[in-house]
Amino acid sequence: MVPTSPQELGMNSYRIHLLANICHGLVVVALFLEALTIVEDQLRAFERWHLVFLLALLVNGGAMLLQGARRQVRMWPVLAAPVLVALTVLTLPLAWTGAAPPQDPWVEPFILLAAAATVVAWSIELAVAYLASVTVFYVLVMVRTTESADVMGVLFDATSRIAFGVVLVVLISLVYKGGQNADQVYAAAIAQELQLNRSRSQAEEQERLDRLIHDNVMAALLDAGRAPGPVQRRTRELAQRALEVLAFEERRAEGKGTTMVHTLLDDLLESLSPWRNRVRFNSITPYIRPPGQPRPLIPVETAQALVQAVTEAVSNSARHAGTEVTFVTMDGGVCPPTPLNPEGFFLRFQVVDRGRGFQVRSIDSRRLGVRVSILGNVRHVGGAVDVDSAPGRGTRVTILWPRDAQP
Repeated sequence: MVPTSPQELGMNSYRIHLLANICHGLVVVALFLEALTIVEDQLRAFERWHLVFLLALLVNGGAMLLQGARRQVRMWPVLAAPVLVALTVLTLPLAWTGAAPPQDPWVEPFILLAAAATVVAWSIELAVAYLASVTVFYVLVMVRTTESADVMGVLFDATSRIAFGVVLVVLISLVYKGGQNADQVYAAAIAQELQLNRSRSQAEEQERLDRLIHDNVMAALLDAGRAPGPVQRRTRELAQRALEVLAFEERRAEGKGTTMVHTLLDDLLESLSPWRNRVRFNSITPYIRPPGQPRPLIPVETAQALVQAVTEAVSNSARHAGTEVTFVTMDGGVCPPTPLNPEGFFLRFQVVDRGRGFQVRSIDSRRLGVRVSILGNVRHVGGAVDVDSAPGRGTRVTILWPRDAQP
């Protein structure tokens, strides 16, 4: 998939990943420079081809630094680090020339760094298991290759390294969990604010309807009740106006009128209420235009189609992703007027999970909800849908309206 975004990880987790990648890359460069001072001594004990792993680790660390400079987060360098270190340790017996190494190989400090990367990539349990297994194998290799090795001293050093690594892994895990908790608190605060805005919008809508009825229907009835004799022309005009207002409200309820974007947001929040425990709102933009400018209007039919598409995407994630969290993002803004939307603004939604994913090419044959409720509805009202998924890599559904907008 594309680089991991704040919408997928959460803002705080994203910053932690970014900082961790930068620190990892800097430490790799420092360890590489330190290894250069002992490589020459190591060459008589280990074959030259084994240095390929040192160069691979340097390239991997450089990739992390480059992504940090670009403020991008990709998971593949994090996954590659523990794999490269494990391969380095496993191939030590194959590279051994039979001569005793004058000092410990350059790979030793990289084991701790790889265990730290394992916490970010997988979990604390796997990190501890990785640290223990790789360290034990490394110790066995050193006992085998070192003449007159002090077994008790080697075991003590190995135990100390594992203990220090466990402490390091736990600290990194706590920092990472703290970022996730902060993201959950932030998401809960957004949901609470949206609920408050929704209640306020409902009250404003009821007040608006009451005002319309008072200004039109009641005016017609009062005028009819006070006018003596036959129904006056003024009364007929007021009654006709009242009927037009009620007819407009009926068309609006049926999706034939227009509505404001913040009302669409309220409808979306209500539609997603059955999944309130799994949905995390990473970013919500209720105001498309700057304060003081008229609020943009959107056809009710379009609003209903967008809400239904986002709801279906969340529903699909809940049924098929195999994860407990789905991230929802809504943003938008001003753009040049388009034939589909002359008012000159766009709306964009993203529904993201890090679940099991699926083959996108199977949409037409197997995913009826995606084909009809998402693709069909959005395209019918002039929008565009992009589905990015693959087995084991999660799913991202991006909805843009109108499709000819240039955000």
